[in-house]
Amino acid sequence: MPDFVPVLIAAVLMLIVLLIAFGGSWIVSPQKGTKISGSRTIFLGQDFVVAYLSGEKNIASLSGEVSNGIFSTINKNIDFNVETLGDISEGLIKLKVLDSNYYGSLMIYLNGQEVYRGVPVSEKTIAIDKSILRNSNTLEIKAESSGWKMWAPTVYKIDADFFVNYLGKKTQSFMFDLTDLDIMNMNRARLLIFGDREGPGNINARINGVEIYSGSITAYQDFSADILKVGNNTLDLSTELNTKYDISSLQIVLFFS
Repeated sequence: MPDFVPVLIAAVLMLIVLLIAFGGSWIVSPQKGTKISGSRTIFLGQDFVVAYLSGEKNIASLSGEVSNGIFSTINKNIDFNVETLGDISEGLIKLKVLDSNYYGSLMIYLNGQEVYRGVPVSEKTIAIDKSILRNSNTLEIKAESSGWKMWAPTVYKIDADFFVNYLGKKTQSFMFDLTDLDIMNMNRARLLIFGDREGPGNINARINGVEIYSGSITAYQDFSADILKVGNNTLDLSTELNTKYDISSLQIVLFFS
């Protein structure tokens, strides 16, 4: 008998013993890419804002004396910025006349365009079309010449505040990818939203254009896996009017059979 035969027999016997000890079956590697079980969490975002707000904001103030006469002219002007023109519905100048001799009109210019000329007695609000507004703006207030009243200039002592009315809708969109294997094995999914609310309105969530949730937070909302697809998927968050949500965490949990 060749020398290697006893060694071979011993190895076969050892293999049989191991098979019996571990269940008596051959170890077979599973076919790759056919089955998923349990769950998987997709973290989409944290520490962001979703809002839909309306209101009024003071962005510039101007005060003092303007005058215009033969011997002297004093004008007032101020530069200011408007960051989000798309959210603004109009501008407003709220004017107070503290004192005047009313020898001439008061004139107000925004970005070189006259927006008011008149003789305001006490308080006046002047609406400004948003088309005049730019990201960088200049507000200028002047007095009309006193004309033939050579002994005195036209004088106005004024306080002026420039406001913007805004209607801002800040939505958030998040994209995530799913594989063939995800879709084949998924039986349901869950939306999780954590955060704080300011205002009365709901937060609305849509995936691939289908609304899956409308309510407050914290949200635990199961939804059908049928609206999800292989490849790119989009989750959109928005709110109702006069409401702001500070979102601390946004997640989607996939459950597999």
